[in-house]
Amino acid sequence: MRLVLLSHKVGRRTPLYPGTPPIQLTHYRSIERGDSSNLWVISMANHAGTHVDAPNHFYMEGRKISEYRLEELIFENVRLIDIPKEPGEEVSAEDLEPYSEIVMTSSLLLIRTGLQAYRDTDQEAYTSKGLLFSPSAAKFLKDSSPNLRALGIDAISVSTPLRRSEGRESHRILLSDNRFLIIEDMDLAGKPDTYRYVILA
Repeated sequence: MRLVLLSHKVGRRTPLYPGTPPIQLTHYRSIERGDSSNLWVISMANHAGTHVDAPNHFYMEGRKISEYRLEELIFENVRLIDIPKEPGEEVSAEDLEPYSEIVMTSSLLLIRTGLQAYRDTDQEAYTSKGLLFSPSAAKFLKDSSPNLRALGIDAISVSTPLRRSEGRESHRILLSDNRFLIIEDMDLAGKPDTYRYVILA
């Protein structure tokens, strides 16, 4: 069985959505300084790096990720589709229509836009322009597939800082049924388009 990692490593240079507190790594105990052991303190927001948005992110009574059962974090019938975009552009319902059959039969849909290429080379474009997964695209997913339980994307968010209100609306549409999950800032470069299982761990 081949295992494929779909998340980025987290570090001080991890790009963050504007307004997110910085990641802090503090060497609290150090053998080199005379301590008996090494110990690090890590401080970071729960939306830093590859992360999952659960319904509680936009709904007061929405489920928190800690409230999901283990089996709800395991996905079969996972497909990856390519919808190339540039920073500041949007994924629309029209972009998704050619993939209607894939959407209808997937439990987790991964969208590779290519924005990941900017993650290391132009973090300003990656974070401050980003990409909009439009409300029309969000509605298309909700209306097209009763089996779809999650969306993953290789952009820092489904919302761009350039169009925050529309991004918030897309989040609300996708997370409205209290079971859906959004996975943002994924590592999808060079990854296969079909998966037997994806586990969110």
